[in-house]
Amino acid sequence: MARLKLAKTEEELKGMRIADIKKSYLEIGSNYNKMIDGDLLKCPSCGDFMKADTAFYYDDKYATNRYPICKRCLMKMVEQRKFDKDEPNETKESVQRVLQMMDRVYDDHFYEECVKGAYDEVKEKNRNSPFSTYITALQSLPNWKGKTWKDSDFGIDDVSIKQKEINENSRILKTAKKRFGNGYNSQDLVWLENEYQDWIKRYPCENKSQEILYKQICFTELNIDKAQKDGKDTKDLLKSLQDIMTSLQIKPSQSNSNALTEAKTFGQLIEKWEDEWDGGKPIPTPDKDFEDCDHVIRYIDTFFKGHLAKMVGLKNGFSRLYDKFISKYTVNKPQYDEDSDSEAIFDQLFGKDGDDL
Repeated sequence: MARLKLAKTEEELKGMRIADIKKSYLEIGSNYNKMIDGDLLKCPSCGDFMKADTAFYYDDKYATNRYPICKRCLMKMVEQRKFDKDEPNETKESVQRVLQMMDRVYDDHFYEECVKGAYDEVKEKNRNSPFSTYITALQSLPNWKGKTWKDSDFGIDDVSIKQKEINENSRILKTAKKRFGNGYNSQDLVWLENEYQDWIKRYPCENKSQEILYKQICFTELNIDKAQKDGKDTKDLLKSLQDIMTSLQIKPSQSNSNALTEAKTFGQLIEKWEDEWDGGKPIPTPDKDFEDCDHVIRYIDTFFKGHLAKMVGLKNGFSRLYDKFISKYTVNKPQYDEDSDSEAIFDQLFGKDGDDL
């Protein structure tokens, strides 16, 4: 990294000799000329001035013939390190993200070879990272010349999987932008959307006010995570999170397991049971003894399906089931045989007083 000389202040110049002023001017002028000539470049990621020929990758798509982000910052992206003390974690996904940003080709087979070559027989790292070896080869070997990200080969088995991941991430990102706005980067938006979906899956979300509170929970969680990584105090953020959970009545101290169960809809309970039962299997068919112990199905067949069939004049099993059940509570008009003695019936109803007339 080049350490640039700053111009002297008026107070500093008063105490300097002519020879020292001349020396300081030449040093500043030398750095200025190097920047004009393109020998020194400033990395927009870290803000440092560095030598163009050693600290930046060659890229003829830019006027400086160098990719604008320095090698050191690109390596931090590949190794997924926020701070220098963080442990490196280079993965295929992180390498692909950086290569896509640089518009460089990705070849799965060649990257695998770089990974194998970066470690010895006991799996100890003994040379540059796979990404460093890979990108150096891209710049030096003629068979990679002119190839860009669109020429990438993710492997035969990975093509469809990769495309599905891209489509899914695009869908999530589109939904997240609509829900949370455009004031966040893509990584934060995907995290916010996934966290929001997890909250509404576990707890009821039945109106707009609850949606707003769940969004505020997600925002607060994201701020807490960033504050912890930056070593900042999270006391106020944690209090805000607890206040929002209190408003939603989902704070752990507010409810026990039974209360949480009562707060869920029947569909949410089924989903919860299926997720928790034997590794996420569907609810099994109940035993015959418990299949319809309250006779709910029989009531529906009799008083809904059967009554409906009776109303529209259909004769089927449901209408006969309804007739059979309702016959126990039906009073029918007495029926008499036309050949029977009408006099006997009359006497039974009115007596025999008519004989005395």
